[in-house]
Amino acid sequence: MQSRKRLLPPKREPPETHLETLFQTLIPLALALLASLGLGRVAARLGIPRVTVYLLVGFALGPYALARGVQPGSLSSWFLLIPSTETPLDIISELAIGFVLFGIGGNFLLPTLRRVGAPIWALSGAEIVTTSLLVGAAVGVGTGDWRLALLAPALAVSTAPSATLVTLREVEAEGPATRALLLCVGHNNLAALFAFPILLSLAFGTGNALLATASAGAAMVIGGLMGLMAALGLEAISDRRDLVLLGLASVLATLGACHAIQPGSTGLAMLGCFSAGVTLSNASPHWPSLSRYLENTVYPLYVLFFIAAGSQLHVDALGQAGILGLAFVTARLLGKLLGARLGLQLAGWNATLPPALGAGLLCQAGVALGLVSALEAAAPEKTADLRNVVIASVVFFELVGPWLLRQTAIRAGEVKLASLLPHAEALGTDAFRWVALEVQRNLGLLRNPATSTDGELTVRHAMRRRPQTVGPATPFERVLKILGETESDLLPVVDPEGRLAGVISYDEVKNALYDPILRGVVIAEDLTIPVDAPLSPDDGLSEALEKMDSRRLPSWPVVEDGVLRGMVRRSDLYALIRKGRPRTD
Repeated sequence: MQSRKRLLPPKREPPETHLETLFQTLIPLALALLASLGLGRVAARLGIPRVTVYLLVGFALGPYALARGVQPGSLSSWFLLIPSTETPLDIISELAIGFVLFGIGGNFLLPTLRRVGAPIWALSGAEIVTTSLLVGAAVGVGTGDWRLALLAPALAVSTAPSATLVTLREVEAEGPATRALLLCVGHNNLAALFAFPILLSLAFGTGNALLATASAGAAMVIGGLMGLMAALGLEAISDRRDLVLLGLASVLATLGACHAIQPGSTGLAMLGCFSAGVTLSNASPHWPSLSRYLENTVYPLYVLFFIAAGSQLHVDALGQAGILGLAFVTARLLGKLLGARLGLQLAGWNATLPPALGAGLLCQAGVALGLVSALEAAAPEKTADLRNVVIASVVFFELVGPWLLRQTAIRAGEVKLASLLPHAEALGTDAFRWVALEVQRNLGLLRNPATSTDGELTVRHAMRRRPQTVGPATPFERVLKILGETESDLLPVVDPEGRLAGVISYDEVKNALYDPILRGVVIAEDLTIPVDAPLSPDDGLSEALEKMDSRRLPSWPVVEDGVLRGMVRRSDLYALIRKGRPRTD
């Protein structure tokens, strides 16, 4: 009889070791969050995106700055992002990018795509092709290697979805330019993730392009199924907490299932979560509520994601990139700017969207770095120069991209003035005084507690400055299309000089909606309701809110000297008053 060898299980590290490593990351992460909180508020006063601050905090506390050379177990290691913190941060980053792509996918609503279908594809297509041609030519001339020139476009086209989404949400940007940017981000990353394995196979003969494409398709199918199941679950759910739980479960399940196809593939996970968001937003009317609650819940993950990304910024790569790096960065910059401008002309949007829209598509991070890792695994020696250049490009664009994106949204007129103003804060002795007053109030020792006031804020700070408008002669079908795109209850009607003639409401539109004869002859002027008491930009918030509440108006025009200056929503007035401005007198 043949003797059998006893198979022993592999040795595992005691659980205390893993717990110790985990606990050692808590203090550095807490310190990073506190630094991000404090410096982020300072940055907001200076007009600097918080995303940039989060990246710089991560860099300062990471292994390429203060933590350089710090030994594990030393006193400093308990406060800095040393290499032992990478694993928890990698997990956090994977979760965060899943939620970001889930949210980006939610912007691909079929009604919106039907309205802007051909133009948005013309815009993103022109931007992708122009960027690809310029970057490919720059790398080809700089290296003389056609294989690197073939691969470079996929690395340059991608746009960081996380930095884009968080920066736009920070300033509460809303409008056609914001919508176009988010749709272009989705198109950019889809193009990069699908094209890269094919180009890699053509350039170096590594991998299986057909299998990679099939895996990407499978990830999107899985995401679609997860989104569909979530949509079915939403029909039985109304509680806010349950909505958040279902959203969390959907993203986590999608991430896990996509990693089962190819372990460690961030690209497949991104495609799956994107597909889940697209499916759920189009299959359930409850998507707006779920996405809003879920985004508020997972925002700390986004902050930690940028801190983790900052800790891995190889700033030294900027100095080592050389002429090739400068050519790559310049070609990508010009490709995005010129391509978007060409796309606006092809789409017929050059009169309605800012010509420098491409400046909002320059953020570069997660997708590009994931492709760089795949490139290193496939051809480490032959692609070293290109990988170093892309890393330098990520450092540059991740630092300047959010600021350019913020400026793009502001110049498009899609950011409320109140979102750009620093809110009054109690600092120093005032903070101690307000804490003392609150303690006294809760102890019953304060009869007249301090109240907040809206200070000098007016309607000018709450209004949306560039609302969609129509002229009196606009055909009914065009009015209906624009009214649907604005997601507002009122559509202002203005003459060629910008003077307000009145507004069009859904109630007026629906009278002609189902009459084919009226639809062919009615114009905007026939539907216009005169506005007898518009708001003024200098009206106080409380005064404006009282006027709107008395008439039960969700939104109302803001007029100065007869000229339309913007539209204000009652919800925006409430939100601005709720923020309050602590008294310091």
